[in-house]
Amino acid sequence: MADDVLVRRAVADDAEAIQRVARASWHEAYDQVLGADVVTETVESWFDPETLVADDVEDEDRPLFVAVVDDTVVGFAETVPDGDDDRTAHLYRIYVSPDHWGRGIGSSLLERVETELESRGFERLRLSVMAANDVGVQFYESRGFQRVSTTHDDQFDVQRYEYRKAL
Repeated sequence: MADDVLVRRAVADDAEAIQRVARASWHEAYDQVLGADVVTETVESWFDPETLVADDVEDEDRPLFVAVVDDTVVGFAETVPDGDDDRTAHLYRIYVSPDHWGRGIGSSLLERVETELESRGFERLRLSVMAANDVGVQFYESRGFQRVSTTHDDQFDVQRYEYRKAL
């Protein structure tokens, strides 16, 4: 774990900071793949602060954690139960501000998520990542995730990798 990072449950007041982190990380990871306009539209839609509070922060079945450094939210991670398997959770979102990449913050978030899931009785964690997201692919593979398939994302017209990991 990064020494200077605090990972805690998100609260409603974190919603704008979560959107800021999503905006920065999506633009860094996906502008060259999707185009800046598509990235902007996606972030504004998917990470709308009001929606985040209503649908994510306040939902106990969707643990949402933030990573805080020097009183600033610099990352977040969220899981949701898998609809097909009650022992599997889906790593729905994990993002870190690009200026904090490589500092162990993503690892700290992932460790907190895994601890939470294990305490809830989950045995596996799955995720999907755009194949062109080299930073994400390297992160997941270095944390023990195994690639199980490649799929096509119709929404963005890109390839996605599906990963699994035992907890």
